[in-house]
Amino acid sequence: MAARGRGPLLALWVLLALGPWAAAATLNIPKVLLPFTRATRVNFTLEATAGCYRWSSTRPEVASIEPLGPSDQPCSQKAVVQARLTQPARLTSIIFAEDITTGQVLRCDAIVDLIHGIQIVSTTRELYLEDSPLELKIQALDSEGNTFSTLAGLVFEWTIVTDTEAEGFSDSHNALRILTFSESTYTPPSYISQMEKAAKQGDTILVSGMKTGSSKLRAHIQEAVYGNVRPAEVRLLILENILLSPASDVYLLVGTSLRYRVQKIRQGTITELSMPSDQYELQLQDCVPGPGGDATRPVAVLAQDTSTVTAVQLGRSSLVLDYRSIL
Repeated sequence: MAARGRGPLLALWVLLALGPWAAAATLNIPKVLLPFTRATRVNFTLEATAGCYRWSSTRPEVASIEPLGPSDQPCSQKAVVQARLTQPARLTSIIFAEDITTGQVLRCDAIVDLIHGIQIVSTTRELYLEDSPLELKIQALDSEGNTFSTLAGLVFEWTIVTDTEAEGFSDSHNALRILTFSESTYTPPSYISQMEKAAKQGDTILVSGMKTGSSKLRAHIQEAVYGNVRPAEVRLLILENILLSPASDVYLLVGTSLRYRVQKIRQGTITELSMPSDQYELQLQDCVPGPGGDATRPVAVLAQDTSTVTAVQLGRSSLVLDYRSIL
């Protein structure tokens, strides 16, 4: 009797163990937005978190699906969806993935649409002279402002143009240099490497500062169908990598002084700049006297010839290093 009682309990335990595992499987993205193209095929890789799947597309003429993996295998965990639309329109194909073991079906909507606009995105608009390169990437939007999931393989032309709105910075056509990833120590996506080997530019590039100033970068799509899409532009500032020493907050007794040093970092080497300088200027700003202080007197004074700050009364003040060409 005891053996019969344990059988159903064991079966129930197995079902409970399988249930959460099967429910946990998902695709890496629920919807994918691909650009319509004629000269280039744009791909996106779908991947399930677990299991092995048979893949299908409800409208392969809109977006096809091809499994990734050995051809002799009946299923795969990854597959490549590709835009196949031959006429400019917004259409959708549903991609299904069926797990051959559990029968669980996963779904992804593959939408193909026209690019309405492009923009350049990056982590910063400033880069330091002869420092690590900056990565710039194209982001494409449809007519509703939705971001395309990928632009992999789409050819762009990146050019450095004259900046007529530098606003105080000296514009220099030679201040910036476009690098290929093969010239750097950075590893690009595989499609970028393939495009560089064919002397083509993709949606991602590297730039490096060659001299101080400002420079404007322009990118436009090479695909003929997008001749009316406005190029994307971004203005970058190339600066010396300058720091003050000491760089942390400093507390001074009234009547005491501290001499500051201005240092430059280039190619990992720190050198001290001679101050005062034609290019840089130290300034005391935001002087706030302490409780009971005299608002007509400065909190501290700065000797420009020695870069020395002397505390005059209780309070706080900020020491700022300005770049003269933007004053």
